[in-house]
Formats: sequence, C-alpha cells, structure tokens
Amino acid sequence: MKPFLSIISLLSLCGLLGCAGGGGQTQPQGIEPSTIGRTDEMGFERSLGPAEIAYQSARQFMSAGNFTEAIANLEKAVSIRPNYLEAWSDLGRVHTESKNFEKGIAAYERALELSPGNTALIAAIGYNYLNMENYEQASAYFMMLVEENPLDYIGNVNLAFIAQRRGNELEAIQFYERALESNPADARTLGTLANLYAERGDSEKRYEYLTRAIEADPDNHQYKRQLARAYFSDRRYEQAVPMYEELVALFPDDPDHRRRLGFALSETDRNREAPAQLEKAIELGARDDPFTWALLAKIYNESGQHRKAIESARSGLALGSGEKAFLHYQWGEALSKLEEYEAAIGQFEAAARLRDATWSGLAQRQIERQQALIKRREAERERALYD
Repeated sequence: MKPFLSIISLLSLCGLLGCAGGGGQTQPQGIEPSTIGRTDEMGFERSLGPAEIAYQSARQFMSAGNFTEAIANLEKAVSIRPNYLEAWSDLGRVHTESKNFEKGIAAYERALELSPGNTALIAAIGYNYLNMENYEQASAYFMMLVEENPLDYIGNVNLAFIAQRRGNELEAIQFYERALESNPADARTLGTLANLYAERGDSEKRYEYLTRAIEADPDNHQYKRQLARAYFSDRRYEQAVPMYEELVALFPDDPDHRRRLGFALSETDRNREAPAQLEKAIELGARDDPFTWALLAKIYNESGQHRKAIESARSGLALGSGEKAFLHYQWGEALSKLEEYEAAIGQFEAAARLRDATWSGLAQRQIERQQALIKRREAERERALYD
C-alpha cells in the first residue's frame, strides 16, 4: 500500500490500539480486565480459564510474528468467550497486519459492538476501508471521529487524504488545516498543504507551509529542497540563493544544487560568484549536461569573459545532444562581442535552423544585427581611408 497508509496504520493501530508483544499495550476504552495476575482473598493466584490461555498464547504468537497461530488462538478465545473485547481487538489487528482487511473490519466491528463509541476501533475500521480503497465507507468512519471531536487529528488527516484522492483540493485543504489545529508541528501535513497550494497557484501559502515544515522538521532536507525550488521557479532568486547555499553546505557533492545556486547568483548582484558554482557543478558530474555548459557560457558572456564563453559553448556542443540552439546562440554572442561578426553569423544561423522556441527567433534577429554591424564596420573603414 501507499506510504501514507502505513503511517495511518502506525497511528491507528500501534498508537491507539497498542502494539503486539510484551507489556505496555494501550487498551481501547471499555475493555474487560483479564484475570491474569489477580489473586483471591487468600493471596493465591487465580487459575486461567481456557479463553485466557488461548488469548495469552495468541499474544506470544503475535510477538513472534506467527499470525497464523495467533489467529487460530484468538478465534478459539472468542469462541469460548464471545464478549472478549481484547481478543476481538487483537484479532482485527492481526488480520489487518496480514492485509486481510475484510476480516479485520469484521473483527473490529464486533469489538466496537462491545465498546460502542471507541474512537480507536472506529479509526482502525476506517483504516481498513482506506486500504481497500473503499473511500465511501472509510469516510463514514473517519467522519464519526470529527463529529465527536471536530479537531480529531486522525479523522481530519484521513478525510483530507480521501478528498485529495478524489481530486477535491479545497476540501482536502480544509481537513488538513483542521488537523494542524490539533498537531501544528506535523511536518508531513505542512508539506502536503504546501503542495496543494502550489497546485492552486498560491505561491505565498506554499512558501508559508514549507517554511513551517522546515521549522517543524529541520532534519528533513526535502522541505528545504522544495522551498528552494519554489523560489527558483518563481524567479525569486534573492530568496533562492540562501536556500541553495545551505543545501550546498549540506550536500557539497550535489551538482544540481551547485548549478541552481550558480544560476540564481547570476540573477543577483552577486553574479561574479556564479561561474565558480557552475564550474564546480561540472566537476562534480554535470559535465555531460549541455544545459550547464550553456548556462556557464551565458554567464561568461554577461561578465565579459567571451573567450571562456566560447570554450563553454564548444564543450556543450561536443556532447552532441541537447541545448544546441542555446549553445550556438551563446557562441555567436561571444563572437559578436569580440567583433568577429562573420563568424557570429555562422553560429546564429545554426541556432536559427534548429527552430528552438526560445533561441531561434532571437538568433534570426541577431543575424540581421551582425549584418548591420558589418556594414557599419566597412563604412568606418572607408571613412578612415578618405581621412
């Protein structure tokens, strides 16, 4: 099943119903206490009945991961004692962990009959329906939780997930935000909300929730990557630079972080720092990426390092694939700045022939410009002869 559901499993089953094995089991409300460990009026331990013996055997098998024997003993326990709530609850859990969700539901529903309104059992039934992708029934059970408590975390977060799967973004956002009211530091929900707002084109909310997710879980660097990319894609390079600087410090050998940092720097007043980052990205593994070479050529042109721009463009084109129009254009731009107009026309013509949506139209205009520059140069030479 999906990773999200495994988290629900942990919350619904281990956190609410207790995990198998050893002590520390948290029992749903209303569970009938066992006779185990009790003594009579003389101080002698009472003997276990057949149902209790079967139940304790089942617990041992559960601890060992032997679900087949655990189920057999739990079924024996409830056949002897039909109102044995602990056994019904554990039977539901074992069937769930065995991915037999229908039998898990049946056992949990029997437990719920013995303990009406038990929120842990309601959540467990909802979880099983969720695993079966029966969203109607799952919604009905999770809705019971929020009707009892509008801020119930388990109910709201699962209703949000179901709404999201159904494509109802607004409803998903409402349930997720309500879940955050009871658990404001839930980084996973914060990150999910950031993505939902991004899909709706609300950048400010996206930034807000990603920032909160980072604060809630500073060791989960995925949120930092998401926020950095968000700033980058929205061309908010001033904000992107410190994010990528942090990522480069954390992951110094990641070429993509270096490349994005280099580009972002090139769009700020720190553009002189950009080539070093791009050169390092190439050294770390972006050597076979023509876009990085093209980007480096562009930045060299913008900083007046036209010979280096030509070298970068040539290296990118030598790869034989990708960004050819971009690379030819930058090569032509460098030659033009060096007043090698005829050679520049050759590069711009190569870019124009590729019919690239971004660069070919620009290249065609540059051809006309280079021709005009050639005429002006010839005219200046003629005047110089007469002078």
